[in-house]
Amino acid sequence: MSIATKVLDLLTGDEPNQPRLTWYGAEDERVELSGRVLANWVTKATNLLVEEGEVEPGSRVLLDVPVHWRALVWAMATWCAGGELVLPAEEDGAVEDDTDDEPAYAEEDGPDVSDDESVFVPDETAEEPDIAVTARPSGAPSAGLVLVVALPALAMHVEEPIPAGAVDAAAALMTYGDYLGFVQEPGGEDNALSGPEIAGSTGGPVPYGELAEWCREQTPACHRDEERPRVLCAPRDHVEMLAHAVAAWRAGGSLVLLGEDVDSSRFDAIQAAEHAAVRC
Repeated sequence: MSIATKVLDLLTGDEPNQPRLTWYGAEDERVELSGRVLANWVTKATNLLVEEGEVEPGSRVLLDVPVHWRALVWAMATWCAGGELVLPAEEDGAVEDDTDDEPAYAEEDGPDVSDDESVFVPDETAEEPDIAVTARPSGAPSAGLVLVVALPALAMHVEEPIPAGAVDAAAALMTYGDYLGFVQEPGGEDNALSGPEIAGSTGGPVPYGELAEWCREQTPACHRDEERPRVLCAPRDHVEMLAHAVAAWRAGGSLVLLGEDVDSSRFDAIQAAEHAAVRC
C-alpha cells in the first residue's frame, strides 16, 4: 500500500467528519474539507487519472496548478495511482481570472485564483509528461493528455476555452466513482516526486520508499513527532505544501493552508481562529 492510499485510510477511518484541510485565499476566501470529503475528491481524481490517462508506476504527471487545495487533491491522486508527480520550474506571471461573480466563500469547494498569483511552467529541457494537470487553459503545457482544472469557487466546469483534445477535469471529475478502482501499487524504487526543486535539494527524484520520511524531514524538527497536529502552513512552494500536508495527515492531524495572496498580517488572526498550535 502506497503512502497516499494509507493516508486515505487515515482520513476516512478515524473521525472522518473532522476537518483535515482548510484553505484560505485572497479576500477572506475559505474552504474546509473533512477527511471524508477530501478522500472522496482524491478518490475521484485517482479514478480519472487511471481510467482516462492510464496512470501507473512510471507515468509522469505534471502539476501545473498554484499552491491551492485542489493542487493537493491532484498530487495525492497521482500518488494513489502510483505515478510520478512532477513539480515544474517556477516563474512569476499572472493567471487570468474572469470569475469576479463567483462567491468569495464556499464550504467544501474552492476559491477564485487571483490576478497576481504565480504560475508554474515546466522545464523545457525535461521529457514531456504523460499527463499535465493545469489551471491555465490558454497556456497549457504540452503532454500526452492535458487535464484542465477550474479553481474558482463552485466551478462545475472550466469557463475558458480549453485546448483541442484536453479534458475539462472540473466537469469530468464528478462522473468518476466514489470508490477507488484498480490501481497498480508502485514499488519502493519507483519515482514518487521529481522536478527542478527536488533535484536541487536531493540530487534526484524521491522514490516511493523514501517519500514518507522525506515529507517528515521537511517539517520543523520541533514538530515532527507531534500527534494530531493542526498545522498552519504558508508554503513558499509546492514542496513545502506537499510535505506539511502529508506529514500532518500521517500524524492524524489537519492542515490550514494559506494561499499566495494571503497577507502575512493575517497569519496571527487566522492561526487563532483555526486553533492551530503549529505554525510552519
